Amino acid sequence: MSRVQDALPDTGQHRRSTSRQVRHTTRLYLQTMARDDDAIEDAVLPVGCHDIGRKASRRQQLAPQPGRRGGFKVWKTPFWKRRSQLWHERNAVQRRLVVGE
Repeated sequence: MSRVQDALPDTGQHRRSTSRQVRHTTRLYLQTMARDDDAIEDAVLPVGCHDIGRKASRRQQLAPQPGRRGGFKVWKTPFWKRRSQLWHERNAVQRRLVVGE
């Protein structure tokens, strides 16, 4: 690995920590402004790269592509992946036995 790749921070942790910092500074700023009635009218909230709220609204569900089925895909669970792998191995052994005869 290069030094550039080693120096990259964990993006998820960075996003959580910076959004937490923005949220806390905004909350402290609003609490100090709430004590002074005149300051509320002239208030300018600190601007950060994150939304002040904790949770954003969910993305709107897109229409599925044509030919796709909806619902939970059972065959993508680890149980069914292992089960189908066992079936493939069993069938491969049976094919080798038939070819060997």
